Amino acid sequence: MSAVLAPPVGARAGAGGGAPARRAVIRWAWRLFRREWRQQSLVLVLLTLAVAATILSAAVGVNTPPPANAGFGTADHLVSLPGNDPNLDADIAALRQHFGTVDVIGERPLDTGTVQGAQLRAQDPHGPFGYPMLDVVSGRFPAGPGEVAMTRDLASTYGLAVGRDWSQDGQTRRLVGLVQNPQNLLDSFALVAPGQLASPAHVTVLFRATAASLTGFTFPRGATPQAPPPGGSGLPPAVVVFTFAIFGLIFVGLIAIAGFSALAQRRMRALGMLTSLGATDNQVRLVMVAGGAVVGAVAAVIGAVSGLAAWIAYAPHLATSAHHRVVWSALPWWLVVAAMLLAVATATLAAVRPARAAVRLPVVAALSGRPTPPRPAHRSAVPGLVLLAAGPVMLYFCGGWGASTPKDQLLQLGGILATAVGVLLVAPLCVALLGAVARRSPVAVRIALRDLARYRSRSGPALAAITFAVLIAGMTCLLATARYADPVDYFGPNLAGDELVVYPAGTGPGSGPDAGPGVEPARPDPARLRAAVDSVAATLGNPAVLTLESTEAVVGQAVPGGVRSYGSTFYIATPQVLRFYGIDPASIDPDALIVTARTGLDRAPGLELFTPSKAESSCAAGCVLNPKVQHLDRLPAGTSEPNILITARGVDALKVTPQPAAWLIRSSKPLTAAQTNNARQAAVAGGVHIETASQAPSLDALRNYATGGGILLALAVLAMTVGLIRAEAAGDLRTLTATGAAAGTRRTITAATAGSLGLIGAVLGTGVAYLATAALFRSQLNERMSQPPVLDLVLIVLGLPVVATVGGWLLAGRQPPVISRQPIE
Repeated sequence: MSAVLAPPVGARAGAGGGAPARRAVIRWAWRLFRREWRQQSLVLVLLTLAVAATILSAAVGVNTPPPANAGFGTADHLVSLPGNDPNLDADIAALRQHFGTVDVIGERPLDTGTVQGAQLRAQDPHGPFGYPMLDVVSGRFPAGPGEVAMTRDLASTYGLAVGRDWSQDGQTRRLVGLVQNPQNLLDSFALVAPGQLASPAHVTVLFRATAASLTGFTFPRGATPQAPPPGGSGLPPAVVVFTFAIFGLIFVGLIAIAGFSALAQRRMRALGMLTSLGATDNQVRLVMVAGGAVVGAVAAVIGAVSGLAAWIAYAPHLATSAHHRVVWSALPWWLVVAAMLLAVATATLAAVRPARAAVRLPVVAALSGRPTPPRPAHRSAVPGLVLLAAGPVMLYFCGGWGASTPKDQLLQLGGILATAVGVLLVAPLCVALLGAVARRSPVAVRIALRDLARYRSRSGPALAAITFAVLIAGMTCLLATARYADPVDYFGPNLAGDELVVYPAGTGPGSGPDAGPGVEPARPDPARLRAAVDSVAATLGNPAVLTLESTEAVVGQAVPGGVRSYGSTFYIATPQVLRFYGIDPASIDPDALIVTARTGLDRAPGLELFTPSKAESSCAAGCVLNPKVQHLDRLPAGTSEPNILITARGVDALKVTPQPAAWLIRSSKPLTAAQTNNARQAAVAGGVHIETASQAPSLDALRNYATGGGILLALAVLAMTVGLIRAEAAGDLRTLTATGAAAGTRRTITAATAGSLGLIGAVLGTGVAYLATAALFRSQLNERMSQPPVLDLVLIVLGLPVVATVGGWLLAGRQPPVISRQPIE
């Protein structure tokens, strides 16, 4: 028998047929792919999704930042001149004479009753430099007196449609079109023809200039020429996307290794027969490698087509969120080609390992169909431990979150990559250690753990993929917590759906009492202001109205080079405000100068409380260093709600005078669109502005999305892995059934397989994610990680193995075919 199966002498070392034999083997690999594509569908789908996601992410990343020339059109300089300057015409003429062609744009603020505001703009739609800043959505541009065009949002605010009249400041104009600024879709304005704006508040002049021409011209007093900001100093978005695409393809490659290993085991007898007929080692290896290349090529083509189609469909929606026009063809084509080549390389390399194992296996062993002996785990564990140590070290020295220099960003990306690869290499060692646990386990559990170690070529990469999925979910959850727990860069919804805030004209978000040093907003008559607030409140029925007083106080944090200001309006902790939120004024610490709902503010180092008129570079007179901060959970968390308050003791320390700054109005039900519009119209009539709830997601929502996505991804990998391993052990299950094993035993085996993989992957992935996050935020752990997402981490560490175990139990138990119906290879 062995003489018949042995290959001819010299066949394994010789050419073995040369190019014709290689072509025959490749054709056979293609036929195998067509016949067994269902068995490879998971790898094919994942590779396709990886390529499509890479292309879509790169396109989004490249097109999300605003254009470099936003606000400049095709010019490279602009200067803003006051509209009330008596020498305005002479100044514009001097600019035209010195720089040549100029484009003049006049603007005046429009009162819409909301904090966003708008502009009445006189501009030539076909101007030499400003034409990229105007585009017609519907209708046409205004061409003469009595005509106006508006942005869609402004027309909606006024309830206008094309063809209707608009009255403003005693003048009536016909709305002839809807327009937009393609370079800034948030730009809200009404457009009139050039020369139709009699008294602009300011005039912008666009022109092109060189360094020499700028030096040789004297600009009007107070007018400084501006140029587009330089490009970012960090890594290009395409490079960052490409780096993370490599992470995703590593993850897919691990699953592909498990899938190709199962295919190699299924084809083992056929490969052994091919060897016995005289095929060389290279030809046997080529069968598997060519199969992997075919899978990668098919996935690359389908993924590229799908990714481009998805990007073309999504580009208009991205324009809405990126707030500028997006052209679908503006994407990094080099990355499209690179993603396709990486997909082919990933599938090919994933097939190399099982191909080598198939070549090393003796012919008789291959024909017997026995599983390939696993490689020693320590070979991958040693480099894995080295990378697992190097990754957090690189994150520790990368400058922390928000690193802006290319060197720090490379260290950050390198640290994440080293950590991820280290986890992937260490994970198979955990499978090898299951053998020690199996000896003291019940019989069914012992069989499950033994099979995991026995089929380590599948379970090892699969466990690495599960760990990688958990690592991504854990790091996303922790990074979101750390990133948005920064009390300096506060994040979240602004208001609840049943609230709105009324501000005096000229104040509100971005222009409130803390908008700038020494800036004191103009205040209207208090009685008239209160009447306007009552008028707005009347449109909502009988709501609760809370008066919010503020001061000039600013809270900042000492950083190298100055003080980082906390962006918010700082209201006073009056007894009325405290009782409105169910807080007993007597519960306030007598020594506290600040009370807040912002997590981490009470532990922030280098905290300063001062007034804008004081120096911000150091805590001099009129500044309180490290003020006492009291955390109050009952205070609201919205960014425009009174989430940070100055106590009466703080007011005395700063020697400032509180005054009404805003009014929070709370209805009994969420506000409707009609109520919001009525409140806006009342605000316009009363000379005030309102702010309503935005659509910003909460931190809890972001964490829940990350946790749920990571668990679903890990469960998908678990399902595939358990299916592969239990399929390879189908003979053992048939033997157990023949010896009287009940369905409960089969269920226990499958449940133990899924549960043990889920538990190891969850613990290892979460632990490494926490280690990497701690290294990244080493200097701000007190601030950022004082309230870790315990619920989300518990769901990952305990929920994943529990769901996997329960799912394995419920989906197993079907009696396998009897021994006489074993499949023929």
